[in-house]
Amino acid sequence: MSDLPPKRRRPLSYMSLLGLSVLVGLGLGGSVALIEAVGGEASRPLQAIALGVGVSLGMAICLIWWRNADEAVREAHKWAWYWGGSAGIGLVMILFALSSWNLIEVNVPPYGDGPNGLLLSGIAVTLGAQLVGYLIAWAAWWLRHR
Repeated sequence: MSDLPPKRRRPLSYMSLLGLSVLVGLGLGGSVALIEAVGGEASRPLQAIALGVGVSLGMAICLIWWRNADEAVREAHKWAWYWGGSAGIGLVMILFALSSWNLIEVNVPPYGDGPNGLLLSGIAVTLGAQLVGYLIAWAAWWLRHR
């Protein structure tokens, strides 16, 4: 046995994780662009693999950040995602219903050609509404708990 105290694990700082996230994003974007430029039959599977690796690294960074976050930060994010994200989904559901009943006209430009473009546009609108709801709820939580 050693008489030395056990080494304490130093958590990565917020700025370190932010920088790591930027590097992962740049690496992912660069690799996908390089694969696209080279082209070939294997380009789509290689891009899918690059995306999977990038998302996995992003999730690992999020996990490290979450483990280092204090209780107030965790609570703010959980509350904001639950209420803000739910409000965003609710807004999209209302728009969908009103548009289906021909009470309003929703003109979202398609993101790409064909049915896939419309599907991607719907996903973008839904995620955008959730993000806006989250940001509003997150700000409200912090303003109430100051």
